[in-house]
Amino acid sequence: MAYAHSRELPFDEDDLTPITAVMDQMAAAASGWINFVPEVEEGHEPEPRNPVVAIFSARGDAVPMATWYAPEKLGGRATLGVEHGSGPKALAKLARFESPLEAGWLKVADHPRRGLVVTSPRDVDTDHALWWLLTATHILSVVPLTGTWLARVYEP
Repeated sequence: MAYAHSRELPFDEDDLTPITAVMDQMAAAASGWINFVPEVEEGHEPEPRNPVVAIFSARGDAVPMATWYAPEKLGGRATLGVEHGSGPKALAKLARFESPLEAGWLKVADHPRRGLVVTSPRDVDTDHALWWLLTATHILSVVPLTGTWLARVYEP
């Protein structure tokens, strides 16, 4: 099934309700995903990366991007990921900042360039999953973030 970038929803961490409503709909349909792009604090925007350096770098971009994938089947596990530039062992860094991988969650990948990918159990509500994902993105960001985000919604 082909997906298209269907809409963009700006939101603030103070009110996740509009985004979790979309996530709940996607989970019920067992289809779609959302990319979360954070806003960087003014004056802390990183310089553009040299494309040649970026190809051979062992790290991702300074500004992270988070992703939530709906479970592929009803009652399945959601997938959460963060592409980041903070280096290796993202899970260890999250644990140091008191945001460890929770019981029942599974690590799929923890790579310095491709990022951190985990799955959450089916009984984890979208509010909790989104809050964990945004918190992890803040921790793994190389630059300070404002708490304002752009959700890029992909649905069939």
